[in-house]
Amino acid sequence: MIRLLLAFCLLAACGSPADPDGGVARDAGLADAGLADAGALPEPAMDYFARGPHPVGNVRVLLTDATRGRALPTELWYPAAEAARDDAERGQPLGAFEMEPPRADTLAGLIADADSTCLRATTRSAPAPEPAASPDRWPVVVFSHCHVCTRFDLAQVAERLASFGIAVAAPDHEENTLWDHLDGSAAEVGSEFLEVRVADVRFVLDALLDDGLEALPEALRGRFDPERAAVMGHSFGAATAGIAAARDARFRAGIAVAAPLTALGGGVTAGDITTPFAFVLAMEDNSITEAGNRLIRNEHRRLGAPSLLVEVEDAGHWSFSDHAGLVDLFAAGCGEGERQTSPGEAFTYLDNATARDVAAGVAAAFFGRHLLDDPGGLTPILRGHPSGVTTASLRE
Repeated sequence: MIRLLLAFCLLAACGSPADPDGGVARDAGLADAGLADAGALPEPAMDYFARGPHPVGNVRVLLTDATRGRALPTELWYPAAEAARDDAERGQPLGAFEMEPPRADTLAGLIADADSTCLRATTRSAPAPEPAASPDRWPVVVFSHCHVCTRFDLAQVAERLASFGIAVAAPDHEENTLWDHLDGSAAEVGSEFLEVRVADVRFVLDALLDDGLEALPEALRGRFDPERAAVMGHSFGAATAGIAAARDARFRAGIAVAAPLTALGGGVTAGDITTPFAFVLAMEDNSITEAGNRLIRNEHRRLGAPSLLVEVEDAGHWSFSDHAGLVDLFAAGCGEGERQTSPGEAFTYLDNATARDVAAGVAAAFFGRHLLDDPGGLTPILRGHPSGVTTASLRE
């Protein structure tokens, strides 16, 4: 994380290379856009701040990229058949994401020792149920996890999307997972492994769109819509998502959580990215610091596409994650901390259940607009999350 923080600080201090002459694009908030009267906003088709109409299933598959010699355990969340509703409501324990030793045993031990007030202990998904029969093909979001995290980093967000009929595929970026960190072999944050991650994300999309791929359960083959794909990432995953979107026109929307898109290289600037993005900014993010948050705000202003910025009060770097507090590295965003907006001031991070609900609602509403073609998709975000902890700014 140190290299990531230094990269953010250096770029934020020097200014964004996307705009060397210091120009700033119009930053239209609710009032600036002429939408100060909430009644002027189009109504959303669904309540994205609550779970959607579908029960949710999840299944792990192993996707192998023979060209690069990489095998990626990948979690798929998808809308399930109605018969799975009771199982989805009961959910599964967090430990169910790893069922094979040694990772299963390690995860069980970490959960037992972790702060249970921060972790999300139980999913709201059923294990490998039959998928919903309709529609024939779902929009799909490829998710990239944070530095030395896991594919279930933002599982609650994935579940929310699947409940609205949007499938999510999240690979473990092998060599940069929690398990690699614990055995001391994790790849460092930086441009070199960023390239590996970007290739992982693009390969996962390739695999999902291969209707004959035997690695996918038969019931899921041919169910992903090549015309409605998006990308999302947390921390190092946000940078991964930004570069993937810049290089791959199949991604028609993206979300970056708790990190900027271009700080780690990749040969692109914010102005080069022509994919609409939503930025979820943790206002008390001591991991990327205020310098990193300034860079996020700059990218929001300079993105070469419509851009949404959602700032979340009292949130830290891992506030939105299902495994906040699982290890010491994921403590920023769990329990007590020190403000980065007011150094030296102690405070309590935003309740993790609330933070995860904010991220899930923002993701569902944003992708509702861009993947489900709901003209009112952004309206809930602009009106503000019911928790009262969000501030939104929209550039169109």
